[in-house]
Amino acid sequence: MASFQKVGFAGLGIMGARMARSLSRKGFKVQVWNRSADKAKALEATGMGVAATPADLAASVDAFCTCVADPAALREVAFGAHGLLQGARPGQLFVDFSTVSVELTRQLERAFSERGVDFVEAPVTGSKNGAEKGTLLIMAGASPDAFSRAQPLFEAVGEKAILCGPVGAGTQVKLAGNGLIAVMLQGLCEGMLLARKAGVDPRKVLEVVQASGFRSPYYDFKGKAFLDHDYETHFSIDLMFKDLGLFLDSAAHHRVPTPLIASVREVYQLARAAGHGAQDIAAAAEPLRALSRNL
Repeated sequence: MASFQKVGFAGLGIMGARMARSLSRKGFKVQVWNRSADKAKALEATGMGVAATPADLAASVDAFCTCVADPAALREVAFGAHGLLQGARPGQLFVDFSTVSVELTRQLERAFSERGVDFVEAPVTGSKNGAEKGTLLIMAGASPDAFSRAQPLFEAVGEKAILCGPVGAGTQVKLAGNGLIAVMLQGLCEGMLLARKAGVDPRKVLEVVQASGFRSPYYDFKGKAFLDHDYETHFSIDLMFKDLGLFLDSAAHHRVPTPLIASVREVYQLARAAGHGAQDIAAAAEPLRALSRNL
């Protein structure tokens, strides 16, 4: 067990609520906060405490974590009038599991280090199943000492944590990974759509892919979801659209041309315009499926 026992968790969405439960199962005394109180109340019934504000959360624990949707939400939780910074004190640890911008992670490190708080950026992958089972992959950006301090938390929510470099590196790796995921899924879905339109069973495309040198567990999971119209949300189209935008912002800053990601992001914008934003990313090519029927 870590030198800290009391852990706060702010942000109880699809991922955060499951991660908070994993921390509780591993023996930490967990206190939670969420913008919509009903999600926090649901965890209170399992024995977790509920804080009135992020500041109150930080003031009552030894380490605190966040997992929120986007940069604006994280800025408010961290820097708002009743944000985490207001309740932070020297010697604490702050681990952010959100996927936000490199710039924001570095702002967080600067602000909290001035309060004597160690900061670790720790975006994750593994979707809600990994969060439920405590088997997430964590891409950390931190000093070696802060990364070491965070290990007990990482072991509670994940099966592997990789130190990618200083703060900012973890986010950059996560954005690259999500760009790859979006491209992989788009290619597979377009191939299956074309096969169906040409009179070939698209499941045969998936079968051949999974028997080839370019097979992936990801294709099996998302390919079947697309074929079965199973769009239960593991990772939403809205969130992927946000992450692809962050990828392109970073590419613009560094003057790196990324035309493939730019085009795939427009597919996600099309899906959002068609009302699929809250659905799983397996639905991203659904508007293309609808268009192909009308050809």
